[in-house]
Amino acid sequence: MLIPKIEAQLINYKIYEEYTPTLNKLEFFQGVFLPFNNERQKMLMLCLFNMGIREFISILPQESKEELLCLLQQDLKE
Repeated sequence: MLIPKIEAQLINYKIYEEYTPTLNKLEFFQGVFLPFNNERQKMLMLCLFNMGIREFISILPQESKEELLCLLQQDLKE
């Protein structure tokens, strides 16, 4: 399992193969991007792992950062 860290982490071809959709084909169905077999979650984890949490947060709009902070605070309380 990939664990995204603060800073970017390198990936290799084995990781790339495991976390990208079948035949490296991007799909959407009824308005949902990568709707099958947890492909969306796997692709997101791959991107977060490779770009790092710091860079991910830096590209978020302020409103999204505030919503993320609220969600994290709620999650940590549970």
